[in-house]
Amino acid sequence: MLNDTKQWVALYTNSRAEKKTAQTLQTAGFEVYLPLQHTRRQWSDRWKSVEVPLINSYVFAKIRDKDVAPVRATAGVVTIVSWHGKPAIIPDKEINAIKQLMDAAAEVHVKNNSQLKRGARVRIVEGPFINMEGMLISDCEEGNFCVSISGLDFALVTTIEESILVPVEEDPNQQKGFREEED
Repeated sequence: MLNDTKQWVALYTNSRAEKKTAQTLQTAGFEVYLPLQHTRRQWSDRWKSVEVPLINSYVFAKIRDKDVAPVRATAGVVTIVSWHGKPAIIPDKEINAIKQLMDAAAEVHVKNNSQLKRGARVRIVEGPFINMEGMLISDCEEGNFCVSISGLDFALVTTIEESILVPVEEDPNQQKGFREEED
């Protein structure tokens, strides 16, 4: 459950209302993150490069308990993603992992976690994602790397050279999803 400390939550929005909802929340003073990616879309007479949300109908907001009601009442917000009736908290490290993937302009695809076969946990040992841990997806081409977003049924997937991945021994006490090794 949220408390007086701001924590990241996922907001499910009306279809195609992510940008407007994020802007409305920012104007109201909330810290908001809407990962956007560039894509080319074809109209009847031309191709155009546009920014689209990485995850359709989702916006991330950093809120406290007292912010739940005003956020839910914001135009465009359908609901706060919840787990057993309480807002599902998304760890800062997972939001930072999304930001890191987006900042590197890597080709990122969103997959439904239920469609992914769990493979070996791996750590990237060099490059822009050094020390990021995630999952090697066994049913895709070699080198597909997954960062799971806990509390949501999504994962971000990008291709990483297999040569810079090393296996990580699974710690049963550690939370699944993004982890970063301490230096």
